[in-house]
Amino acid sequence: MSQESEKSYFESFWKSNLPTRNLFIIITISYVIISIVSIVRGEITGFIDVFTISDDILARVGQYNLLVLNGHVYQLFTSIFVHIDVLHFLSNCLFLFIFGLRAEERLLSWHYYFIFIISGLMGGLLSLAFGPNTISAGASGGVFGLLGVAIVLAYEEDKRKSIWSYSGVGVIFLVITGGMNVNFLAHAIGLVSGILLSLFVLKKRKHEKQIPKINQHTAKNLKNQ
Repeated sequence: MSQESEKSYFESFWKSNLPTRNLFIIITISYVIISIVSIVRGEITGFIDVFTISDDILARVGQYNLLVLNGHVYQLFTSIFVHIDVLHFLSNCLFLFIFGLRAEERLLSWHYYFIFIISGLMGGLLSLAFGPNTISAGASGGVFGLLGVAIVLAYEEDKRKSIWSYSGVGVIFLVITGGMNVNFLAHAIGLVSGILLSLFVLKKRKHEKQIPKINQHTAKNLKNQ
């Protein structure tokens, strides 16, 4: 690929894939700003601390269940765009592109955002089951919602592909982000939400396409009746 064609490809990529690009930009800006605030306000004792958000900051902008239960419901939303450390941030962004670009092929932009946010919020709500002293953060619920969309789309095209490719990539996502502190409840409900919401949205869009358009002559006759 020549230098000019590469430039054209990337320009087209950033212009045509708006939802995934916009979410990536928001998540990146959020991580950079929160990291800077965490470094300024926290105690840096080692190299890893530079890339890890302090618990104090996470309790303010992540989802601290105790605060949510006491009325700080906005944390259910803000926590979607907050990440604990650089590995958490990079892994979610990687799979945001893998699943998100696939979801963009059939979803309208607002459907895409709707499914991502609702899947993330459902993950946050279910995370309340861990108790008031739990702090959680990350876009994993929304990303798994997009995985649900990708599975539904692949299922419509090729059942084997949906089972072995996207489900397999989802397992890889779990392995990469695996650990004792992983919020599997948010992942599970995000995936289920993405599947159910995409089925509803795609069915509605298919139904709208099947409704015949009323031409001007028909509309005039209807008025005269």
